[in-house]
Amino acid sequence: MSELIDKIRQAVQAVIDSEGGEGWTVSQFVVALGLERILSDGSMEGCAWYVAPAEQADWMTAGLLEASLELRSGAELED
Repeated sequence: MSELIDKIRQAVQAVIDSEGGEGWTVSQFVVALGLERILSDGSMEGCAWYVAPAEQADWMTAGLLEASLELRSGAELED
């Protein structure tokens, strides 16, 4: 799992750097995704998935998830 976490951290850092990251470095993180797959009978199955570094404290992971909800609710969204 450590290799997966390292790859995710590197990928996120690369995105930040490519968007003019201005010296920001990924420290703690949570990646949350919605996954889907088509089953053999043609139906679709979906689930939510998240990953965070194993050494990251649970309170930090929960805090990051809460902060993302606050950021979203405070954002101006277009319909």
